[in-house]
Amino acid sequence: MDLTLLDKGSSVTPLIVRLYDNHQLYSLAQDKKPEARKELTQAIADILEQNVGASENELIADILIALTRQAEMDLRQAIAERLAVMENVPLRLILQLANDDIEIAAPVLRASPVLGDLDLVYIIKSRGPKYWQEIAARPSLTPYMINMLAETRDIGTALSLVENSYLTLTDNALSILTDLAQNSQALANPLLHRPEMTSDLASRLFNFVGEELKAYIRSHYEVESGSVMKAVDDVILEFTEQPEKPYMPTESMLEAAHQYKAKGQLTVELMISSLRRGQIQNFVAQFTVYTGLALPTVDTILHQARGQGLAVACRAFEIPKPDFISIFLLTNPMRSTVRVVDLKDMGRAIEYYDRLKPQMARELIKQD
Repeated sequence: MDLTLLDKGSSVTPLIVRLYDNHQLYSLAQDKKPEARKELTQAIADILEQNVGASENELIADILIALTRQAEMDLRQAIAERLAVMENVPLRLILQLANDDIEIAAPVLRASPVLGDLDLVYIIKSRGPKYWQEIAARPSLTPYMINMLAETRDIGTALSLVENSYLTLTDNALSILTDLAQNSQALANPLLHRPEMTSDLASRLFNFVGEELKAYIRSHYEVESGSVMKAVDDVILEFTEQPEKPYMPTESMLEAAHQYKAKGQLTVELMISSLRRGQIQNFVAQFTVYTGLALPTVDTILHQARGQGLAVACRAFEIPKPDFISIFLLTNPMRSTVRVVDLKDMGRAIEYYDRLKPQMARELIKQD
């Protein structure tokens, strides 16, 4: 670096020389020296607190970016923590730190006032959930950014938003977070304590939370008890129903499945999770809505001993083989009163699935 290019009368020149000299000393050191780290971060802060011209500001940015690229992680962390709360830091330097390893980026993403919406959008689109979660913890976010973070549908990011008491969550974000909380007790708890929560949103959560949160909802929100209790009754009946009874879903189960589909959340993973909880009726409703097949057709398919119909349906809708096998195993109570799955039947079903091509399966589905 040619320091002679600097104005000799500039008050910042000695500080830049000091920074450069310390940078050299730190680079030559064979072991970590807390004193060097402390002196370096103080020198950086001193420089950035000066009122300098555009050319000096660019030179400072170049020096500091070069330093952060070469520095050890602990030094980069110290620099990031110090610069995160400063307003007059070159944007180039803040972006360099914000795109570093998450341990270095975290304080900058959480607090730096230099980062604008466009910068944050770029980071969200180019980085992963750990970066989103830190951004969601910022003390100030625009409604646009709150919505964008909620729409990532990442549970960790959702928790950061919900636990951020400085923010006022948007209606759109609250709706998305309520949907996510249906599968996460850890998210449901702080969400229900948010001042923006409404009785309508709390009602949507009622069926999915534990008894303690149900009591909280009853005492703090006006919920539509009729629809809520109907859904609760469905779940209780499903778990207490005898295996020999038909596994036909109720209207409210079908309605719930349609709601999941409308929100883009009716997935194979969701259906299999219902089966693993023993909620076969609920699965039948979800599978019916997922495939668009008539309910009697789905009922017939699932009762077939050798699983050919199930193989056709899974192939037609491109349900992966491991998931098809899980569905076949977990729906065994519909085909047999014996707890153990017939291995011959399972082998035939898998063989049939393997032989079918998706296009052929779709043609067979149409014929039915």
